[in-house]
Amino acid sequence: MPLLMTMKLSTAASLILGILFSIIILLFVVISILLIYSLLMISVETKTFETGVLRLLGTSKVNCISMIIIQSLLFVVPSIIVGYVLAIPALGAIYGAIFKKNADIEVSSIPAPDATLLAVGLGLFIPLFSAIIPI
Repeated sequence: MPLLMTMKLSTAASLILGILFSIIILLFVVISILLIYSLLMISVETKTFETGVLRLLGTSKVNCISMIIIQSLLFVVPSIIVGYVLAIPALGAIYGAIFKKNADIEVSSIPAPDATLLAVGLGLFIPLFSAIIPI
């Protein structure tokens, strides 16, 4: 097989895998938004009386909204931290299995800074976006 044909196949495979991973990430984001939204709606509906009493005692709307936002962030911040801590050994095992056998390449298992920023950004965007309707 000519080298040019092999390069075209690897480029096409790379593009298909990139699109596939993007679709999977989008599905996970949508599912996460729906999950946090449903948890917040259940919490808001069960605390309607408490919120009414707090409003009666003089709590402002801004404070009530900030309580909902803080609650939504409390769903996500621990999972971001645990996910990042567990990603390091998981990436080490995956990279070790792939690169040690095939190419003897030494790869760091610490996620790249842009991947970390994307994960933290999505992790903070998801609860803020899912808190819009309960607010």
